[in-house]
Amino acid sequence: MAPTGFPTGTVSSGREESETGRRPTQSADTDLETRVVELERENAALRDALEQQRRENERIVERYERLLDQERGGDEAPSRDETPADPADAGALARVARFFGV
Repeated sequence: MAPTGFPTGTVSSGREESETGRRPTQSADTDLETRVVELERENAALRDALEQQRRENERIVERYERLLDQERGGDEAPSRDETPADPADAGALARVARFFGV
């Protein structure tokens, strides 16, 4: 005889089934679908952020290469296209160049 209050039977298999052996309810299916949609949305946002970061990295590399060409080529005055729009950017580029030993 089993003591009162303790479950009897076999150990759970870990499946999401009710005690009656039926499939999960409709709300559980809806919750799973909602979660999938949320994950797809998050994935798309992460892909967009990754693409934006890739473009920013390419822009930084191009600016660094222009600065490197200026330093090596002896161009004293940068052309109008190469002049940074923000004076703070000019200082940042110089710091990056010094960091890389240019």
